[in-house]
Amino acid sequence: MKLMHDGLKDFLLLEEYIESQKIGFISLEVPLPKWILNFSQSLKYSIGLQIRREYRHISMGLRSLRFSDVDTIFIFELYNQHLLFVMPLFAIISLLGKKVLICLHGNQQFAMTNKIKFWGLLYLKAYLNLFKKLKVISFEVDDDVLPEKFRLPDKSKYIIPHPIISEAKPKFLPGERLPSNVPIKIGVVGMIRLDKPITQVIDKLQEYIKSSEHQCELVIGTPFEQKPNYLDKLNVTLYDTTKPEDYIHILTEINILVIHYEKDRYYYRTSGVISDAGSCGCYIIASDYPVIKHQVSWPEKIGSTFSNFNEIYTLIDEAIVHLGEKGQDNHWLWREGRSAKAIAKVLFPDNYRPKNKSN
Repeated sequence: MKLMHDGLKDFLLLEEYIESQKIGFISLEVPLPKWILNFSQSLKYSIGLQIRREYRHISMGLRSLRFSDVDTIFIFELYNQHLLFVMPLFAIISLLGKKVLICLHGNQQFAMTNKIKFWGLLYLKAYLNLFKKLKVISFEVDDDVLPEKFRLPDKSKYIIPHPIISEAKPKFLPGERLPSNVPIKIGVVGMIRLDKPITQVIDKLQEYIKSSEHQCELVIGTPFEQKPNYLDKLNVTLYDTTKPEDYIHILTEINILVIHYEKDRYYYRTSGVISDAGSCGCYIIASDYPVIKHQVSWPEKIGSTFSNFNEIYTLIDEAIVHLGEKGQDNHWLWREGRSAKAIAKVLFPDNYRPKNKSN
């Protein structure tokens, strides 16, 4: 199954830890019919994009109706502005006795700055209030950190940690430590977009490396097809992370990841890069927002957060001390609390089985 967010694919393992329950998984990422593709591409890009997304949402609802032998429908993602026709289909499924779980990815965050997305959130909230088997899944922390009008009904939501990537593992086993004669690799990784303003972070990291008593190396990993030209002018090591395996490889090699996000995009939204980096054993230094702070501190501390760029120097020093004393020990414990097994216990408490069915 193709997913919009590859970091969520461990949800596909949930069924291994529950009994007497079958799950039907639905993603927006499905091939489009040629006629939809041709028609939408003949229009202005922004209009064509919305047509393709609307088609995917309706298709997702219709596909959900075809699951006759499952107890739960698991929806990986949806957009607030495309709920008009798909929510009635999910309601029908719930009336047939099936639970519908809908993953939210910044849906409430984006509703705070966009009227259409806010109306979509209100539409979603209405359905959650009307149909008790419709549920949403939010990541990390409850939405009580948001103004009340952006919150969703308590009885209709599950709060779970962002899942790990189970096949991506820290480089060092518990008890192992980074050799003292090896440079500390400090990295900036991921797609560099407007909501990830990274220039100031890179400047601070370069200043830190020049003045620090520690032997450090700055590494930047980003898809080269989307790489800003100014990166080529920096005196740093660049890696192409277009391929998933290269992306995971560089995260495994990096010791400390530093990342900054804009508040109006990530105040109440998880970071996929942070989750992936934690899975790979990176100590993470990131923006101080409620969801991200929980990501790097629960169930074990694997990072820290900053409110202004001047804190980065001190936090890197603390990170280096942490790596020397604890290595990646905390990461292994952090992974346990974010595994499919741990999440299954939250989503399916009555059907949870602690041992994998294959064991």
